[in-house]
Amino acid sequence: MNIKIGAIIKRLRAENNITQETLATAIGVTPQAISRWEAEGGYPDIELLPSLADFFSVSTDELLGYKLSQREEAIANIKEEMSRLAEVGRIEERIAFARDAISRFPADFEIKENLAVCLYHLWEDTQNTELIKEIENLCSSVVTDCKDEDTRYSAINILINLYGKTKQVEKAMQAIDLLTPMKYCREAARSSGIGDGNTELYIQDEIDKLTDHMGTAISNYTLSNDLPNDPSTWDKKIEMLTISNQLYKMIYGDNLMFYHVRLSRNYWLISTFQMAQGKKDEALVSLERMCYHALEYDKSYVNNHGKYYTSVITDKLIYPEPDKDFHELREHTNSYHMLEKLQNKRYDCIRQNPRFISVIESLKEYSK
Repeated sequence: MNIKIGAIIKRLRAENNITQETLATAIGVTPQAISRWEAEGGYPDIELLPSLADFFSVSTDELLGYKLSQREEAIANIKEEMSRLAEVGRIEERIAFARDAISRFPADFEIKENLAVCLYHLWEDTQNTELIKEIENLCSSVVTDCKDEDTRYSAINILINLYGKTKQVEKAMQAIDLLTPMKYCREAARSSGIGDGNTELYIQDEIDKLTDHMGTAISNYTLSNDLPNDPSTWDKKIEMLTISNQLYKMIYGDNLMFYHVRLSRNYWLISTFQMAQGKKDEALVSLERMCYHALEYDKSYVNNHGKYYTSVITDKLIYPEPDKDFHELREHTNSYHMLEKLQNKRYDCIRQNPRFISVIESLKEYSK
């Protein structure tokens, strides 16, 4: 049998950002020995296998090349379940699952980042200061050693939010400085043209991402703690959400496909401010628009996957966008989530209104 332990050690070392010198010191050999194993010029002594396996948090079978496919399949299944729980799981359930996953695969940075996200959400809900240090430790481990940029940047953003909300301004700024300035991002670099014949696609991709970042930023601005939630700001917030909706329509036209989900959320938010103002008829109009876009999103999810957007500045883009950043509701439809929001007592005074009832019935048809 062709044992590939040297290649496996090299891969594990690279995945964990460990130097040959660090590994050598940890298990009591010379860096030259590590180099020789990785070059397939020899094998570690059998008594070193448990130490090597412990160092990388893998089994000796995995170290020898056995059951790697089962391990990778198990990790893939864990990440699929983490994605599902992110949509429908209670925060306690998500934390318990992530902790169990880390106990099985303690060196996996994506699992660490997921646990940090869950703990951060729990901290937001409970303000339990005992969680802060664990969140910091998890994120710092990912930031220091993880080579996957998306996972690393996510951990950095968790730290930024944590430090910002705990008034640790200097630490927040230090974390921010770890990010790449917007003008140097990958999308901007590609859109300048790299000679592969895809410049038009890259420009549209940059427009797409900038639009969604701007649209969601405007929407989130209305919920910012810096913008008080009182009658003096409600008209301003409604106007901001209306601008966000207009932005999406300007870029994607009527064929919004995925972005119907953004407008449905914005119209729901508009209705909450209108209800607070006592403008019931205007709120009903917003809820009807929310319902329309929720249903259009759910229809598009079923009918338009793999199809192109039709706006002149997005017609090279396929729904969904073909990259790993794309996230979409999968466990439940958008109609389901909008129905959940309409259970709030703020709508009790219009619950018997025929227009409100029609909205509910329409959402129920596509809810699952």
